[in-house]
Amino acid sequence: MIAELIRSCCGLELLAVKYKGKNVSIENLHQGFTHIFESTFESTEGVAEYVAHPAHVEYANLFLANLEKVLVIDYKPTTVRV
Repeated sequence: MIAELIRSCCGLELLAVKYKGKNVSIENLHQGFTHIFESTFESTEGVAEYVAHPAHVEYANLFLANLEKVLVIDYKPTTVRV
């Protein structure tokens, strides 16, 4: 069911989902998390609009009901200069 739900998220890509993928780390630090969805927004208002969008709400309700645990991180990216 999870694989099918992940495939179906493609309809949300127009809204915000930019990258998705399955854990392939050899470090075993994933704490049981197996997949990631990364979304980028121009503003916090854009995040709020996405979260409230009916397509996101419908998908999230279906998807979250099939997960054991979820981790959501909202952050403001910072450029690191080395």
